[in-house]
Amino acid sequence: MGVVLQSVLFGLIGGSVLPIPAYRLAVEFDEPHRDACVDCGRPLPGWLPVRCRGCGRRLGPPVWLTAGLSALACGLMAMALGPVPVLVPMLGLSVLGVLLAVIDIACKRLPHVLVLPAIAVSAVILLGIAAGTGDWARLERAGLGALALTVLFGLLYLLPGRAVGLGDVTLAALLGGYLGFLGWRFVVLGAVLPWLVNAPVLIVLLVSGRIGRKATVPFGPAMLAGALLAVLAGSWLDVFARS
Repeated sequence: MGVVLQSVLFGLIGGSVLPIPAYRLAVEFDEPHRDACVDCGRPLPGWLPVRCRGCGRRLGPPVWLTAGLSALACGLMAMALGPVPVLVPMLGLSVLGVLLAVIDIACKRLPHVLVLPAIAVSAVILLGIAAGTGDWARLERAGLGALALTVLFGLLYLLPGRAVGLGDVTLAALLGGYLGFLGWRFVVLGAVLPWLVNAPVLIVLLVSGRIGRKATVPFGPAMLAGALLAVLAGSWLDVFARS
């Protein structure tokens, strides 16, 4: 139980500093990152304040939301995986995932400035874990998992209508690496579950009149939620298989 509580605390702390980065990066593709309040022009504060000191505007999503989601994701990840070496980077991925989700919801984009460095850092971390444990098969599977989801989402990106964006393709590479490190069933679940997560959201938005039939919604949050559910479901299948 200790590792779960520690993971929840990690999520709370990590999630509490996300509003300002989210505000900085939640811009359109052709706009520069924000360095000041859009209302009064006052330079953005440090990491923790979430309101402009000039006009009082809230900067980014509520801190209770990002901290709560990060704590929940980290706690569930720890419950699913337990005290294994890959848990630490998975907790970091969980906090990053909350940041990416709120940015994608705000402006329908997943900043490459976050995703691409995360891919590089994750590759080094997974290499280190494989070297420390001697389990090179996991590292090979991580590379193949990243490739598989990248190809899948890349093909979807190239199809007419573009059900996913280019940012979703790079996010697929990041998530596929971690899911592949855990096992192929996690990769399969990570490929399928986002669509099951996104479907009821689309139905609710359509029925409520929030969007039209031709409207698009950010798919990054569904991918991230699907990856978390894949870890939970895949770990449950492990327990069931051993019982």
